[in-house]
Amino acid sequence: MTEAVVTPTVITWARHRRGLESSEVAARLNVRSESIDAWEVGDRRPTFRQARRLANVLHVPFGYLFLSAPPVFELPIPDYRTLPGQASLEPSPELLDLLNDVIAKQQWFREYRESEGAQELPFVARFSTTDSEEAVADDIRRVIDVDRARSQAANWESFLRALTRNAEQTGVMIMRSGVVGNNNNRTLDVKEFRGFTISDQVVPLVFINAHDSRGAQIFTLAHEMAHIWTGQGGVSNPDYSSASRYQENAIERFCNRVAAETLVPGEDFRSRWRHSSLALENNLAPLARHYKVSNMVILRQAYDHDFISAESYWNGYRNHVEQFGGIEAVGDSGGNFHYTLTARNGLEFTQAVISSVASGTLLRREAAQLLNVRIQTLPGIAEHLFGDAVSLA
Repeated sequence: MTEAVVTPTVITWARHRRGLESSEVAARLNVRSESIDAWEVGDRRPTFRQARRLANVLHVPFGYLFLSAPPVFELPIPDYRTLPGQASLEPSPELLDLLNDVIAKQQWFREYRESEGAQELPFVARFSTTDSEEAVADDIRRVIDVDRARSQAANWESFLRALTRNAEQTGVMIMRSGVVGNNNNRTLDVKEFRGFTISDQVVPLVFINAHDSRGAQIFTLAHEMAHIWTGQGGVSNPDYSSASRYQENAIERFCNRVAAETLVPGEDFRSRWRHSSLALENNLAPLARHYKVSNMVILRQAYDHDFISAESYWNGYRNHVEQFGGIEAVGDSGGNFHYTLTARNGLEFTQAVISSVASGTLLRREAAQLLNVRIQTLPGIAEHLFGDAVSLA
């Protein structure tokens, strides 16, 4: 059979990028591990059929295997996970493919909203990072009605849903998913990123990694709102557990402070804090329940307001990590197909896609691609969203 003249170093680069061992790649291709090793040192070459399957396994375009050297990827939006002057982190195939998918959806939705007469949203880039964190947080809390969402929520999940719904109703596109598209085999790593923002005057977008804990997702949502309010779109990995004074990236430090202030307003927090010799024990759990946030958000607010010592803060942090394992990952929403679909794509976006199919301005094939579903599922999605009011026949 005809051999594929692939570049050995590119195979090695693609395998490492996927985080796979030679034996794992071999098992998926139904070849021996020695064959993968031989391809990577150039002693042997795969057949064209094997090379195509190899590209699929490694999530790279087939043509990449023939490049003279591994390609260098850059994120299409700013990266706030690194400090100024540092090299950007190598993005995973999952993050790159996710960004391309989400950007395509955001651009389609922008055109849809403009055709409906949408105007620029007044709160996008209303502030800068030189403004006070309290002023930005107060405005976010007012626009997306954080206090009402909290008062009506029974737990973290319902609070997160209420905040998401309120943000969408103001014009922000919210997507929550733990996978690329609808591929449950391509999960998103919380250690790589917790969320990102596309800052746009008409359709700003927030993506939240749903493999994070509910408490962390709430903090990420507030953090990404701060990015929108200051017009600073980009990829983030907000450390909701660290006190503000330990955040190194200036923009992330500002957005983290805004997020904490949005969820736990300083003035109200100070009035509720009970000073005593057992201040942390008396305040931590009750305030976390009241504000419906993680214990870590209360800890950082207490430390930032000098209510507890550095030693108490770090002891609380260690206890949190020991109890929850640091990330408290809960995975994607799962279970209910329609709820998962609207969480992953956003309710407003999903409704717009289905409405466009019903009006004849969007082909079923195109709608299925936008929603990452099969064409035959569209009628069921329409019925779930609109009942008998919308027909795709």
